[in-house]
Amino acid sequence: MVRAKTKTEVATIKLTPECRRAWEAAASSERRSLANMFEVALLEYCERHGVEVPAPAKLAVPAKNRAVKKAPTKRAATT
Repeated sequence: MVRAKTKTEVATIKLTPECRRAWEAAASSERRSLANMFEVALLEYCERHGVEVPAPAKLAVPAKNRAVKKAPTKRAATT
């Protein structure tokens, strides 16, 4: 089964050692990866506290088969 790649964002955070141990313990107790545990905890927090998660921004997709005009290039004169 091949799944689409949806996880494209990278974030770096600094934690206290106590918070890191708690994160690892929570992930381990639910048999989750650290990344998955972070996502689940964050989304549950937002739901519980009424934090609205903005919809993703739409990306501009160029139309297929559209001719792209290039600026003419100047050629060096030959003698």
